[in-house]
Amino acid sequence: MLCFEKPMGALYFARHCKTAWNLEHRIQGRTDIPLCEVGIEEAKKNSRLIAQLNIGRVYSSPLIRGKQTAQIYAQSLNIPYEIKEELIEMDMGEWEGKTAQELSLLKPSVYLEWIEDPRRVPLVPGSKEDVFSAQKRIVKAVRDVYFQQAKDFNILIILHKYICSLLRCALQNLDLNHFKQEIIESTLPQNVSVDSPKVFEAFSSKG
Repeated sequence: MLCFEKPMGALYFARHCKTAWNLEHRIQGRTDIPLCEVGIEEAKKNSRLIAQLNIGRVYSSPLIRGKQTAQIYAQSLNIPYEIKEELIEMDMGEWEGKTAQELSLLKPSVYLEWIEDPRRVPLVPGSKEDVFSAQKRIVKAVRDVYFQQAKDFNILIILHKYICSLLRCALQNLDLNHFKQEIIESTLPQNVSVDSPKVFEAFSSKG
């Protein structure tokens, strides 16, 4: 049983704002694509909503699209932002730069098999990190950030499409056949209820 001397702050996740590859529906993975003008304007617009959440610090992965999003939010709120290597997106190997549509048209389509249940294809072709290792990494990274910092203030973590879905599955104690359904396309912040026993269980057992 985890107990705290005072209530913990709130935890929010948000996907980074849009890049040119997002607009073209290309898989980015660890390819380092900056925000496009649409994404920059999107981040500025989102900042007005985020200003209402009493965020004390923003975290992001080292990828430039995450860093730019975090920087825009942090500057708007006049708070610090911090880069955490462990928050990086999944390594999408040979699929980076390709669209889901073109990968889906292949016969057979390894991508379609993967997106429906990554357990069937734990290692994306050309990737150096399997899906189970990626899930353990992201849960441990978020757990560490939360328990180290959220006792002081609310925090916002900027994440990426696929790694966030792995995290959402873990926090809800869902098998990875729910992976596709847990993908969030919106860049607006999502609150995580850290009072839930399932969340504590996930934080304690998956890392």
